[in-house]
Amino acid sequence: MGKVQLEMDQEQYQKLVEAVFLGTWMVNSTKLELDENFEEIRELILSKYKEAGLEDKVSYQQAFDIHELNREYEEQLFQKYIDEYEEHSFWDMLIEKMSEKQLKEEYGEISTPLSDDMVERRLHLEEQIAQEVEENGITRLDFNKK
Repeated sequence: MGKVQLEMDQEQYQKLVEAVFLGTWMVNSTKLELDENFEEIRELILSKYKEAGLEDKVSYQQAFDIHELNREYEEQLFQKYIDEYEEHSFWDMLIEKMSEKQLKEEYGEISTPLSDDMVERRLHLEEQIAQEVEENGITRLDFNKK
């Protein structure tokens, strides 16, 4: 297979570093063992940091023979992208799961694909729950035990 060469300026390279960091974090954050294919790409990209003049953001860890983002830079990326993503995803998943629960209570076992009535009802439930969550947070969520 042929090799691919990219030419980019420092700003583009920095965005590539950020994208690779964020993508690798997402893939590996829930795993006990790192996905080596992603780690290889991450290492390849980060190894060019000196050429791009990013010594203030990336460093080589000789003891482990790997390149790492500096802690401050990594924390900036977490604050800028990951924290916001997790917050948004939490609310979306909560609303989705609560509407799914309500749908099951109303229709019984749900088959896929959903019928047109079920899709319409689910969208309505998601709107209701989203409005409730937006207005009151989780303070009025109810988990009745039967």
